[in-house]
Amino acid sequence: MDVEKTTKIIDVKKQIEADLKVPVAQQTLVLLGKTLLDEKRIGFYPKIKDGTKLHLVIKKPESLNTILSRFLRSYYTEDQTKLILDHFMKDFQTKVNSLSLDDLERIATSYLNDENM
Repeated sequence: MDVEKTTKIIDVKKQIEADLKVPVAQQTLVLLGKTLLDEKRIGFYPKIKDGTKLHLVIKKPESLNTILSRFLRSYYTEDQTKLILDHFMKDFQTKVNSLSLDDLERIATSYLNDENM
């Protein structure tokens, strides 16, 4: 990828997202063990020269359980959160298991059509 000294790191990440389909939020760019900051420009890092290779670290996306747990903890105790999550996940799994292939195809097509708009 070709960049200029004035290119911001966040713009490099956006290009990576476009090219590799890795969301910006899951990317960390690293040079010589140091994380590059989104708001800085390439020129801020004097060790980046023509031909320098950066390392892309891709963070694993958070699970539904983790996201819900974080949200619920702001309103409920730890024990209440665990109980709510256990019931929710069982109910969710039951409902997903009851879907037919036609249901799944209809849902997938709907999401794909929404994304193409």
